[in-house]
Amino acid sequence: MKIECDIKPNRLFAPQLVGLVSSIDKKGKPNVATLAWITSVSAEPPLISIALGRSRYTHECISRSKEFVLNLPTMDILKEVQLAGSISGRDGDKFEKCDLTPMGSIALKTPCVKECTAHIECKVVDTKEAGDHTLFIGKVVATTCELEAVKNGVLDISRIKPVLHLGGTFFTTADEVVDSRGV
Repeated sequence: MKIECDIKPNRLFAPQLVGLVSSIDKKGKPNVATLAWITSVSAEPPLISIALGRSRYTHECISRSKEFVLNLPTMDILKEVQLAGSISGRDGDKFEKCDLTPMGSIALKTPCVKECTAHIECKVVDTKEAGDHTLFIGKVVATTCELEAVKNGVLDISRIKPVLHLGGTFFTTADEVVDSRGV
């Protein structure tokens, strides 16, 4: 028997892969924020969309710079991931407060997060207003990852343990890859 759910609709499609989104402010100061509302929207050209609340400092940074880096954290830095999602970069150096290290990007002024296993550098090509959020659509201009992060053309989740968000302060990870052709 099914009943009406008393749950936010977006939490029914959890877990969601978590990214640390790095950006720069108008003075070039780096910022980092935790984000789970991320999706690929095109394979060719490669486009990724992120959804950000308009009141967030990261929204302001990306709106001005027109670029961002989507960094893939692992469960090894869950404490830092949670902290980056609960404080604002308006009040100081968020990289420092979260004990994260900015690292030079290949194609952008915006730094990557050194502690993350993969980085997708994006230039904003479009924005769409969606309720209380803005969708930033970024064209991928560079991608880097640790060698052991990928196996057979997909993330080796049993090795890297990506952070997945369930909602609120709850997270999980995945550790098994199933080839559906064998099911």
